[in-house]
Amino acid sequence: MRTHRISPAALLCAALLAIPAAAQHTPSNPGCAYNPIDVEKYGKKPFQNPPEIRAANGRLQTNLVVRYTDPATTSLGGCPLTLRSYNGALVGPTLRVKPGDVMVPWLDNRLPAETEAEIQAQFEQEAGVAFLDMRPYSFNTTNLHTHGLHVSPSGNSDNVLLAISPQTRFQYRIALPADHTRGTYWYHAHTHGSTAIQVGSAMAGALVVDDDPARIPAALRAANAREKVMVIQTILYDTAGKSENIQAFFPDPGSGRNQACVTGGTSCTWQGSNRHVTINGQIVPVIHMAPGEVQRWRMVDGSFRETMAIRLEGHALHEIATDGIYTGRIDTWPDGEEILLYPGYRSDVLVQAGRPGTYRLLDDSAGVAQSLKGVAEDPNVLAIVIVDDVPRMDMRLPTQAEMAALDPFPGVNLAATATGVQEAVFKLGSGLMPTDPRNSFQINYAAFNETRTRYLELDSIDMWSLTTVGDPAAVQNGNGVPPLPHVFHIHINPFQVFRSGPNGQPQMVWKDTQFIPAGETVNVYTQYLDYTGSFVIHCHILDHEDLGMMETVEVVREMPRPHPRPNTSSGAAAHGHGSH
Repeated sequence: MRTHRISPAALLCAALLAIPAAAQHTPSNPGCAYNPIDVEKYGKKPFQNPPEIRAANGRLQTNLVVRYTDPATTSLGGCPLTLRSYNGALVGPTLRVKPGDVMVPWLDNRLPAETEAEIQAQFEQEAGVAFLDMRPYSFNTTNLHTHGLHVSPSGNSDNVLLAISPQTRFQYRIALPADHTRGTYWYHAHTHGSTAIQVGSAMAGALVVDDDPARIPAALRAANAREKVMVIQTILYDTAGKSENIQAFFPDPGSGRNQACVTGGTSCTWQGSNRHVTINGQIVPVIHMAPGEVQRWRMVDGSFRETMAIRLEGHALHEIATDGIYTGRIDTWPDGEEILLYPGYRSDVLVQAGRPGTYRLLDDSAGVAQSLKGVAEDPNVLAIVIVDDVPRMDMRLPTQAEMAALDPFPGVNLAATATGVQEAVFKLGSGLMPTDPRNSFQINYAAFNETRTRYLELDSIDMWSLTTVGDPAAVQNGNGVPPLPHVFHIHINPFQVFRSGPNGQPQMVWKDTQFIPAGETVNVYTQYLDYTGSFVIHCHILDHEDLGMMETVEVVREMPRPHPRPNTSSGAAAHGHGSH
């Protein structure tokens, strides 16, 4: 099994300690069949925020134990689960820090070490469906990514080129700058080859950079006190309550069910599996509010492929932040207009309860143009909101002027100051021969190989042109793969992008993850500040990332200079020695 350029042992030998192995086994259970889940029986329990771990005296110290859930105590919809997790739960604890804090978590990988035969079988799963350019890691190898944080990508910080082997532990040190933006971020596994299976199990949690209560308006402070953290997940498991087949994370067929869903196979895909979208590992939790009450909802799309078209019946959603960064205003999405979330997106909204009654929080039906699956997606009920028949609370929303004061980058317009151009062409294609079942998962027509690096200069400002393509017309006699939608994510530095606001007018927002419609081009603008080092860009459809749709980028203080053209006796450059 290959190793990355940077290994945990080379960085911090003392942090890499062996721990005892533990066997895991779960027999098949009738409750795990690919049948609709009885929500009345297994859902509609009181909403619960994930457990919290807060920094103290400027340090967040914790032990994130990567292990299988215990099927004797953990289930969904009546199915006992043996899934990769943090601390044995279906959602990771919420990590809460402040600007200037240092996070020093131990990542304690207690998953069992696979045999060489198991590792080879996993590799063949992926190599059988994709044109790979480097060998992925095993399903039980992991690491930690702090999605959206502006921190160092090097050493034992937010370094996704690390690989933490089974039965070892490793300590991270992630230092937030003193001026870090305050908002909603998240963390998840990110090892090449196992991201979809690990995040699609339960290996994700929220990460909140808290507000300074003294510097936010009283109305927001009151809403924060009634906060709901919502990690929205598509936890996928087979009829044994496990997740061991990457093909299960592929899109559903255009019509009907995947045959594996009919036969009970391990490659049954999401829609055909009849699994239910969860919030914090709960099926349709129930939120109680009083009339007039204002709550802050921190929503994280932690799914591996799902479009979330979020709306609350009978209520507006007052959006104040995108991907963790305050917009400096309130964007009010009225009832009937959805906030679209894609994998990796976050949206912070204020919800003010209306009249007493029962209302559904919906992932509404996403049309073909919005879907990541190429077909219309079914609607899902995410939660129930009950506005109790009690006296009205005297609460209000912040004003536009109050929210404008929270804009962390007032007046910044990178679109007006960008001087460079970067391009990222996302391609999912087929082989030339119809008998070859493999697809290509590429950025700029190359599958991921960590030794292939794009260089970016510190402090420079670039426009990134993002587009999607499919196969040339001649591939498979015109029956190749058409352009498909993808989701761009860049680590370390956020970007600005234009979107259509609630009134249909274009508006600029800060983000770190962006949907690219099929065959279209989206331009985003970013500046590489504070940190040099290597990190990645990739598609946040997680099986795409695992199968090659990722690229290494490195921020350097000075761009590498081209080699000079050598002198020759004739004064002309010799063929084959020029810089191309």
